[in-house]
Amino acid sequence: MSKNPTQNSKNPAIIIIAIVLAAAIAGSATTLLNPQATKTIPQISPTVTLPTVTAPPAQTTPSPTSTTPVQKYSINQKGSDTLLVLAQNWAEAYMSKHPEAQIAVSGGGSGTGIAALINKQVDMADASRSMKDKEISDAKANGVDPVEWKVAVDGIAVIVHPSNPIKTLTLTQLKSTYNGSYKNWENVGGKDAPIITYGRQSNSGTYIYWQEHVLKNQNCRTDMQALNGNSDIGDAVARDPNAIGYVGIAYATARKGEVKVLPIQDKADQPFYEPTPENIVSGKYPISRYLFIYTNGIPTGGGKEYLKFIVGDDGQKVAEEVEYVALPPETRQDQLAKLK
Repeated sequence: MSKNPTQNSKNPAIIIIAIVLAAAIAGSATTLLNPQATKTIPQISPTVTLPTVTAPPAQTTPSPTSTTPVQKYSINQKGSDTLLVLAQNWAEAYMSKHPEAQIAVSGGGSGTGIAALINKQVDMADASRSMKDKEISDAKANGVDPVEWKVAVDGIAVIVHPSNPIKTLTLTQLKSTYNGSYKNWENVGGKDAPIITYGRQSNSGTYIYWQEHVLKNQNCRTDMQALNGNSDIGDAVARDPNAIGYVGIAYATARKGEVKVLPIQDKADQPFYEPTPENIVSGKYPISRYLFIYTNGIPTGGGKEYLKFIVGDDGQKVAEEVEYVALPPETRQDQLAKLK
């Protein structure tokens, strides 16, 4: 049987097409199975630093000394003019190390400060005398529990003009001078001249102490010139040759050269003592007393820390620096024990 010429002529073309398709299919399969055969992938250099994901910091309580502001507080302190200079220095020294504290200090007399405490107007009342029984009862009736703190020791200095020839006085002579029995300096061995007496106003703790311990509860002479504070008395005596006055020892020391401080004798058979720190603390100098701060109950918080500073070593060092007398060590420890 003879072959079909048309069929024989198409066979080579079909074969060629089949070969091309097979090659194409084989190439595609190779590409799919081995991508690197047709495409170059850039390699990551080992020196490249990849971004690091940092975990959020753990939650912690901020330190009060670094990120948390310290809570501010205020203390209102008022009263004794004798304590005023010392109280101001205490406040300045404390606030320099404790900026969170705001301490306002003012004078006006022990009675003024105590009245303000009774009326809940102040946090601390400075006093150069102990509270009276009536003041304590008035305080308790108003819901105030007055607590007494010994904060320093003071001697009341008797001062005269530097030109006055008098060198010493006895307590008896002082009493007669201030109750009006002696009116001329000749009465105490001085020159023929009137005695001009200066003292404190009746709301002063120093006035009360003077009346109780020098005048023995008698009244002051009616012509005594009652002045507002120690500084005023110092000024008056410094310019009056016939004057006599009494001030806290720190004020007398501050006017050294402008006034003369007289040694005082308690009893006829005893020596005359000057108001030195040693004589004041020992009790040899007869006109000496504790200085006080009164609070409503035992203070807490900032008030407690401030009072601990006052009766502690740092506060008592301030007292000595401004010519007051520091508490005896045993008294200091007693006061600190009350604050624990």
